[in-house]
Amino acid sequence: MPALLISLGTMTANLLGYGFFLVLNRTQSPENLGALVALTNLAVIGAVPALALQLVVARRVARARATDRDQASAGGTALRTGTVVGFAMFLLTCGVTPVIVWALHLDSALPALLLALVVGPTCLTYAVLGDLQGTDRFLALAALYVTVGLSRLCAGLVAGLAGWGVTGVMGALALAAVAAAIVALWIVGGGSVREAMRRGESWHGPVLHGMTATSALLVVSSLDAPLARHFLDPVAAGEFAVLTIFSKAALWAPAFVVTVVYSRMATRRGPRHVGLAVTATALIVAFGVVLTIVLREPLAILVGGASYAHLAPLVPLFTAIGGMWALAQVFVYWRLARADHRFGLLLWIVAVAMIVIVALARHDSAAQLAWTLFGGGCLVVIVGAALLAVAMRRHRAGDLLVSGLMPGSTDPDADIERDVHPGR
Repeated sequence: MPALLISLGTMTANLLGYGFFLVLNRTQSPENLGALVALTNLAVIGAVPALALQLVVARRVARARATDRDQASAGGTALRTGTVVGFAMFLLTCGVTPVIVWALHLDSALPALLLALVVGPTCLTYAVLGDLQGTDRFLALAALYVTVGLSRLCAGLVAGLAGWGVTGVMGALALAAVAAAIVALWIVGGGSVREAMRRGESWHGPVLHGMTATSALLVVSSLDAPLARHFLDPVAAGEFAVLTIFSKAALWAPAFVVTVVYSRMATRRGPRHVGLAVTATALIVAFGVVLTIVLREPLAILVGGASYAHLAPLVPLFTAIGGMWALAQVFVYWRLARADHRFGLLLWIVAVAMIVIVALARHDSAAQLAWTLFGGGCLVVIVGAALLAVAMRRHRAGDLLVSGLMPGSTDPDADIERDVHPGR
């Protein structure tokens, strides 16, 4: 039942999110489309602390629940941290506005400033998502996912029907982000809100540590449209933006799997749940790739319209790119559930390497850029699969020192066992 609720919620939210891009594809020129998709990808990157906060909150609330500690206090701490982090990200995004304007060749700074109003409230919403995830309130979690997707779709519809350009769409998205945050506060309840307004502890440290991995994951999976906007001509960048909907679909369609098992990764020994999550995700990704191979031309027309039918040969490649990052997400969540943030270093190395390769040699066409991104995803998945294979072998042998895979580490499984069962 939990898996069904989360799968329905996340799949509905994803469909709504895809609907947002379908509206953009049909209401914006290729030049505007390239800028808008690049900006929305930057919004994903800017929400890095939000995802880290969700995972930290989910892990800590799940442990508080397992040890009968005060969950209301944990919920208040989550909101308090989310508010502070959201405000900090708002200021940071405003500060880097000149860089965004230069990198994306924007006509004015206003769309970048509106981007800050998207990023800030998102952190608060994700704090609530983590609370709901950690307490296994899957119905409310699914409802909030749908709310986020629906607010974005409504923003796209209003902006598209009104004939707004880049600035108008970003303004509508900012209003949607604020609306979703208000709904999140209503869902979590007044008790947690009142607790958040009191003085108390904050989880800034764990969130910053968690950002090592989550930031790398979101950066590498969102680099595509900004790189295309910077290096390709405006029309080609717009066509590339249309194709990215397939990579986003492949990335987020299986996300419900790791969401459901994450609290169990954080509280139970052994890699069994990780193996199940990887297997289920891989099967969904494989199905998606096969489907796009068979239906690549109809899908290209469905997503972008008849004028984008010539992009059909690249549809399976973009689906495979998203699939690689979906598998990488499982490995990132696994290590974060064990309070081990070092796997994120690999993703950062891959992200930097891809940027350098694209900048120096692989930016003459959409295909060149896409194959570079696919190669980076494959490398991360291969390393993650190797770590999981070793962990499974050691677990079967009775050696639970999973962190021994990386020199100089402690035993995160033992730490979790002490958190869940104090005194052992």
